[in-house]
Amino acid sequence: MRAYRSRWARGAAALALVLGLAATGTVAVAQEAAGPDADDYQAAAALVEGNLLALLRNAEVTPHWLAADLGTPGFWYGRDGDSGPELVVFDLETRSRRPAFDHARMAASIFKALADADGLPGEREGSLEGLQGLSLSDDLTTLTARHYLHQVTCSVADFRCEAAPITPPEPGLLPSPDGARAAFARDDNLFVRDLTFGSETRLTHDGKPWFSYGKWPDSSLLTVVSRKTGLRQPPYLSSWSPDSRYLLAPRVDERLLETVPFVEWVPTDGSRRPVVHLLREPIAGDEDEMGVDWFLFDSEKGGRVRVEFDGASLPEEMDTPALGGGVIGWDLERNRLYMLGSAYAGKSAALVAVDVESGKATPVVWETNETRVEANTHMYNRPDVRLVRGPNDERRVLWYSDRTGWGHLYLYELAGDDSADLVGTVTAGDWTVLDIIHVDEAGRQVYFTGGGREPGDPYLRHLYRASFDPAELRGGEVTLLTANEADHHFEPAPVPMMQVLFGLAPPPPRIRPDLGVFLDTYSTVDRPPVTVLRSTEDGKVLAEVEKADASVLFEAGFVAPERRAFVAADGETEVYSVYFAPRREVEGGRHPVIDAVYGGPQVFVAPRNFVQAVGARNPAAEPALARLGFAVVVTDGRGTPGRSSAFRDAGYPEFTQVGVDDHVAVIRQWAELKPEMDPERVGIYGWSWGGTFTAQAILSRADFYDVAVSGAGV
Repeated sequence: MRAYRSRWARGAAALALVLGLAATGTVAVAQEAAGPDADDYQAAAALVEGNLLALLRNAEVTPHWLAADLGTPGFWYGRDGDSGPELVVFDLETRSRRPAFDHARMAASIFKALADADGLPGEREGSLEGLQGLSLSDDLTTLTARHYLHQVTCSVADFRCEAAPITPPEPGLLPSPDGARAAFARDDNLFVRDLTFGSETRLTHDGKPWFSYGKWPDSSLLTVVSRKTGLRQPPYLSSWSPDSRYLLAPRVDERLLETVPFVEWVPTDGSRRPVVHLLREPIAGDEDEMGVDWFLFDSEKGGRVRVEFDGASLPEEMDTPALGGGVIGWDLERNRLYMLGSAYAGKSAALVAVDVESGKATPVVWETNETRVEANTHMYNRPDVRLVRGPNDERRVLWYSDRTGWGHLYLYELAGDDSADLVGTVTAGDWTVLDIIHVDEAGRQVYFTGGGREPGDPYLRHLYRASFDPAELRGGEVTLLTANEADHHFEPAPVPMMQVLFGLAPPPPRIRPDLGVFLDTYSTVDRPPVTVLRSTEDGKVLAEVEKADASVLFEAGFVAPERRAFVAADGETEVYSVYFAPRREVEGGRHPVIDAVYGGPQVFVAPRNFVQAVGARNPAAEPALARLGFAVVVTDGRGTPGRSSAFRDAGYPEFTQVGVDDHVAVIRQWAELKPEMDPERVGIYGWSWGGTFTAQAILSRADFYDVAVSGAGV
């Protein structure tokens, strides 16, 4: 963590110095002389996200539902106790929690077992602090935990624990669902290993450099890291069928791509001279693109088939879609695999049925648009498309579309001949569906988050329920399940590539229609989270489960930001922004402003809840920069998602400039409200698309921005 803190401290120091140099006149001299000192930088480093988040206790509840045969419905979860981590059981009947066991006694047993197994250096107190992966079995009888390279298994009944060394799993394997075999890539080809006997079967023989099975593309953000460390990943975007028979895997063709140099100016291997890493990636203006062909491998019969479109099956208005949107689901009773595809430039998208025996691909649901067609308003969240079954085994699909100008769900009936008919509208109105959270097939209900339907801030998520029973579709009628004006933290699953790149796992189920309850954690940027148990029928609060403790966080110097609505540069559109007030006095009381940006068309970034305000976002370090004396602003301007199609398409096709103008307009409006802000000295910084936004801002609006720090621009 020391390196992490110092890196951000250096970055903040550099930005502070540049902003000081950018200032003019006598005020600049006075402020430079009274600039941040070593104590200020140390205090700012303590406010970097990685440090702050550790100080917020019980901000969320991760439920692990108990086995049905226990007789008492409920769940266990981990919480931050006064003496360290705790595991508690919440009883749905009594609506109360209790310790899962005597924590001090269990800790003593665990650390004794570790000491006996030479897995514990030195003595430890009776706390579970320092253990990882604390987990209870569904029947509450067994506790497991890890300590470095040892696994501990304990009996909850008598506190007997055993520790044994852990053999780390071999990296790069993609296990089948039944655990019998695993796929992996070697020398540009695919193999399958029998996990019981260790024998290997070679699936392909024609892979070669830059025309490879299983290789992660050079553009995947992992290439330099993999070359330097030997990091191995499972085969790129590959997946098994639920019955472990079929393996879907792509062959990636990078042969036509030119190289792009990445210079490692300070090599981590200890050498002095810069190292050049050449990656094959397309850049703006290139005509050649990376090619991807998909193959299905049959582990039962052997052999493979290539997934190919029959040209006659493609709609006239649609180019051949690339199947990069991932697997939506399998219907092995009909020998079908369903994938999401999009055509060049993203102006059309389709649900594609693939015959797993022949590889024939057929679009069954599709649509086109002059700007873009997407399956979720947030690019990195799981597509809002689900296969569902009717009471008489009908095959249907919930399909997301913003065809009306707002993102909503529609129901289609899938026929056996790979065609589909629109059944009706599941949701409708001048608001947008954000993420499908849970599908209750038995009750034919879909639970999802939405924004903009309720009065107030359209970015605050609420949970809704809607029927997808064809007999009950009422033109988009929905049931609101979260009434208080706050952001409700229902986190969706990320797309598979984000799961691998950043180690993100799908969230556990928080909604249990069979038990009639769901867990709701909610907060605002200035009010810490509260977790309650609610009814799936009407959203009524049944019990409070946890209330986050932010006292230590505030004692450490964190000050909650302020969130407001403003008018965009067009003079009429409402946009939202968050302000982190400066926390260090400067002579004259006028603080330079920093615009912390991302601003891309794929995400929105202004904090909408307390956890996001504390940290773990992009852009980062706003509380730290505020501690150094800057007034920091984060804004979601036009061209970003989460609102209407018109709001985002205001930035099409250039994406960024309309957002730059909105940021300028918002900062000027903030300055009218906050006399401590100095709108004559404004800096801007961002990473990735934020780097692109930053560079464009300083180049196009040099009359407003004085300094730009652009990192890893697209």
